[in-house]
Amino acid sequence: MVSIEYRGRKHYLRLNSTDPLVWFSVFRQEDYAAALPFEPRVILDAGAYTGLSALYFAEKYPAAKIIAVEPDPENFRLLTKNVGSYCRIYPVHAALWFEDAELTLRRRPEGHWASSVHSVEPGAGSAVADRPIPALRIETLMSQFAVSEIDVLKVDIEGAEKEVFERSAAWIDRVGAIFIETHDRFKAGCSEAVATATLGFRCEPTSPMTLLLINPSRENAAQRG
Repeated sequence: MVSIEYRGRKHYLRLNSTDPLVWFSVFRQEDYAAALPFEPRVILDAGAYTGLSALYFAEKYPAAKIIAVEPDPENFRLLTKNVGSYCRIYPVHAALWFEDAELTLRRRPEGHWASSVHSVEPGAGSAVADRPIPALRIETLMSQFAVSEIDVLKVDIEGAEKEVFERSAAWIDRVGAIFIETHDRFKAGCSEAVATATLGFRCEPTSPMTLLLINPSRENAAQRG
């Protein structure tokens, strides 16, 4: 592990892993730099990895509460190390899912950034954790953190977005903007599920793999002042 100094803060990265690539995407390519029509107060970072995107959001939106959700235990340990000095970042060791449950976490050959969740049953790949990982609905997280709306939802959950967005009716209208990477290469139907759930949202690419979706009701409200 190494630490690098960035804007007066130390960021911890694992060598011989995907950490440097993710760091470059977040802080050099600035995958999440797109201008929003409102100032976020609540950010839910689902698939927070080692906390790098949460750190970026904390610097860009200094007044925001950031809920950083990550299921992989190794990634989560490094996440807590990276965000430890930020009182506005709240780490949650869990997977985002369509129901509150326990899931098996499995890692594909791509490495630490390619952990995916499955029902607790035998499956392809190698199990990461010795015991099931807690999985939470977005509504559960909103209740736990006493928030009625999510201004920014960042989603990079390796295929689980299909199940999450197929059952999003209870919360989708309470989200202002979504940064998302879909994973049809891992699970067919991911992009379709997201597109159906966010019908009417304004869509623009922010990087080769990331889309920004903006809720028109929030955008119109911001324009009215």
